[in-house]
Amino acid sequence: MAGLTPCHGALTLYHHHTPLRLHASSKVQQTRLQHATWLGNTTGLVMISENDIYLRIAPSAMEDTQLTDTGVPGIIYNGVPDWLYQEEVLPRPEATWPSPDGTHILFASFNDTKVTALEFPWFGTQSGQEGSASTPLGAPRRGSFPPSRSVRYPTPGSANPEVDLWLLEVNNTNNWTNGNGTSSPLGSTKTKLKPPPVLDGQEYYLISAGWVGGDASQIAVVWMTRSQNLSLVSACRAPLWECEETHSERAPEGQWLDAQPHPIFAPDGDSFLLLAAVQEGDKEHFTHIKHVTLTQQRIAVLSHGRYEVSEILAWDTKAHLVYYLGTRERRPGQKHLYVVRDPIADDPRRLEPLCVTCDLGEVLWSSRFYYTNCTHFGASVSPAMTDDTQGYYVLYCEGPGLPLAGVHMMSSHKMIRVLYDTRIQRADKLSQLALPTRRSFEVPLPQGWKAQVQLLLPPSWREELRDAAFPVLVEVNGRPGSEAVTDKFRIDWGTYMSSHNDVVYVRLDVRGARGQGKRDLFRKIGGVEVQDQLTVLRHLLKTHKYLDVTRVGVWGWGYGGYVTAMVLGSQENVFKCGVAVNPIADWLFYNSAFTERVLGAPAENYKGYVEADLTQRARLVPSHSLYLLHGLADLTAPYTHGVAFAKALSEAGVIFRYQSYADEDHALAGVLEHAYRSMEDFLAECLALDAS
Repeated sequence: MAGLTPCHGALTLYHHHTPLRLHASSKVQQTRLQHATWLGNTTGLVMISENDIYLRIAPSAMEDTQLTDTGVPGIIYNGVPDWLYQEEVLPRPEATWPSPDGTHILFASFNDTKVTALEFPWFGTQSGQEGSASTPLGAPRRGSFPPSRSVRYPTPGSANPEVDLWLLEVNNTNNWTNGNGTSSPLGSTKTKLKPPPVLDGQEYYLISAGWVGGDASQIAVVWMTRSQNLSLVSACRAPLWECEETHSERAPEGQWLDAQPHPIFAPDGDSFLLLAAVQEGDKEHFTHIKHVTLTQQRIAVLSHGRYEVSEILAWDTKAHLVYYLGTRERRPGQKHLYVVRDPIADDPRRLEPLCVTCDLGEVLWSSRFYYTNCTHFGASVSPAMTDDTQGYYVLYCEGPGLPLAGVHMMSSHKMIRVLYDTRIQRADKLSQLALPTRRSFEVPLPQGWKAQVQLLLPPSWREELRDAAFPVLVEVNGRPGSEAVTDKFRIDWGTYMSSHNDVVYVRLDVRGARGQGKRDLFRKIGGVEVQDQLTVLRHLLKTHKYLDVTRVGVWGWGYGGYVTAMVLGSQENVFKCGVAVNPIADWLFYNSAFTERVLGAPAENYKGYVEADLTQRARLVPSHSLYLLHGLADLTAPYTHGVAFAKALSEAGVIFRYQSYADEDHALAGVLEHAYRSMEDFLAECLALDAS
C-alpha cells in the first residue's frame, strides 16, 4: 500500500513511502497486517490484523477505528478467509469489499469453531527463535519436545467452516473515537446478508461477492451448495439488503461445478456476464460465457466450441464488446485473446467471436513481427470511459518464445508501444545454452478423447539417431482441471533434467485435465487419469524407437505424487521407478471442499473412497522403485498422508526411500534445492543417467 493513492478508481505511484502499521500495536512487537486495501475511491484505508478489521481515514491519520472485535486467531476470521476458503474457494486471500463511494464495507466472517484441528510438529531454528526447542540464549531446554502448531482442517463429511456475510456503514467515523489511538468498534450499523431461501437448512459456500454500479445500493453474491452441484447468483439491494436469487447454475449430470470468477455486471445492474459449463456435442461440456438479462429473464451464450474460456477480461458496454481469454479448438495448450459482441448489440455478427491473436492474421498484421513465436497470450483491457476517448489493451506474449508485451488501440488493434521485450536482453544468452527441443502432439485415448503430450528432447537428440536409446522421465499431475501441456515459455527442472542428463522429459494432459471432461472422474478418483498415463506411455514407447523401454521413470507433486504412486502399484511394469512428492494417500484425510466436489460425501460414496485409497495399493509397489518426500508442515496434503503411505509400504515389506522435511509446507521452498538434488540422485541411480 505504501506510495499509492487512489485516483478515479486507479492507483497512482508517488515517490514517497508511508510505512503502514496499527497505531495501537506495540512498537517492540509490531502487529502484522494480514490485508490492506483502499476504502473505495477515497483516501481511507481498510486494514486487517489478528482477524479483525480496522479503518484509517487517511494513510497519515493518527487514529485507527476498529470495526470488528470478534476475531480469534486460527478460529474466527473477519475480512480474510480461513485455510479452507483460501486453499480451495476464494481466488485471493481476502474477503473484504469496500463500496466504490467508500460509505460501506462488505466483508465475510468465517467461524472454524466446529472444524477439526490438524496438529503438526514445529522444530523452528536452532538459534532460539520462535518455535525453537531452545531458550532465547540458545541453550537447549532439557526434557522438552518441539512444540506443535495447528490449523483447522475440515475433512470429507466433517464440520465445515461457517460463513456469514456482513455489511458495515462507515460514513460517520467522527463519532467513534475513544481517545486511545483506536476507536470503538461498530455495532448498530452492521447488517447480515443471508443467502436466498433455497439454501435454508443446507450447508453452502460463499463463492464471491462484489458491488454493482458506482454507488452503494446493490450487492451481488454467489453461493454454492456444499455438494457443489448448485450455484446461485443473488442480488442484495438497499435499504433492507435482502438477497434474492437472480440466476442459478446446476452441474450437468455426472459432473460437478467449479468456483468461477465473480460475474461482471453492466453499470445499470440489469445484466451480467459469467463463466459456466455449456454443452458441446453429445455429452461433454466446456467453459463458456453466458449473458444474463434480469428483467427479461433471458440467457444468451456468447462463446461456443470445443475450447475453454479461461477469463473474461472486460465488458465494453458502450461498444457492446466482450473481451476474453480462451484456448483454441484442437490446440488446448494455446491461449488467445478473443472479442465478441454482446446480445444488446442488434448485430448478427455477434454470433461469431473474433480471435485477435490466432495465426497473427489480418487483425494484428501490423504487429506480426513482434509476436512471432507467440501462441500463448495474456491481456489486460481498459475500455474507453467516454465516447470521445480511446480504449486500450495490453497484450502479453507468454510463449513459447521469450516474453514481451505491447499496448494496442482497441479500435484498430494497432500497437502503439512496446512495454517490454525480453528478447533484447535474453535472446543471445539463451542461444548459447544447450536447451532441449520441445514437441507437442496428441495421442488417442478411449471414448474419442485425445491426450495432450509434450516432449522435451535433449540437445544430443537427432532425428537421424535411430538406434539411440534415451532414458525417459514423465511428469504427471492428473488433478481435475489441471494443465501441464501449454505453449508457455518456461525453463524449469524438466528443462534441466533433459539438458543435463540427456533425458526425454514428458508432460501429459489426460482425461480430467482442463478441457478434457469431468464425467470419467466423477466419484472415481484414481481410475482413468491413472490408466491414461499408462496408455500414453505404451503408445510413446511403441512409436518412438529412441525411447529406452528399460529406463522409464515417473514423478509428480501433490496430486501428481498420488498418481505416481498409483501407477507404480498398477502392476503394469511400464515404469522402473518414481518420485512422489507430498502425495495424497487417503482421501478421507484430504480437505472437504475438493474431495467432496469430486468424490461426494463419504456416506454417499464410501466405495469410491476405498478404491481411490493409495495405501490399499502399497503392497503392489515394487521394492526399490519409490522415493517418497513429504513436508511435515504441509497443509495442502498434510504429512499424515505420507506417514500413512509409508506405514502401509513398511507393513507390506516394500523397500523404499523416504525423506521428510521439518517445518516445510507443500512447496518445500526452504529445501527446494536439496529436494531436487535428492530426486536427481535417486533417478540417476535408477535410470543409469549420464550427466552431460
